[in-house]
Amino acid sequence: MVPSSGIECYDPEILTIMGNAFDHACDCLPVQFRDSDSLRRRLALHIIREINDGESDSMRLAHSAVFSLTVW
Repeated sequence: MVPSSGIECYDPEILTIMGNAFDHACDCLPVQFRDSDSLRRRLALHIIREINDGESDSMRLAHSAVFSLTVW
């Protein structure tokens, strides 16, 4: 990650990890919730926060994101 003008920028490898984590997290949701923009946004924001904190394992990111939905 390289900050540029106050905007977070991620290298392609990290973007791939984030995308894989997000896809897996969405797949873990019950079918009736997979199209929920609100839940998808919460998953994405959680993954971004965890990436910024140094996590880089896509499965841990995905599971952590899904778990974060249970602790509203």
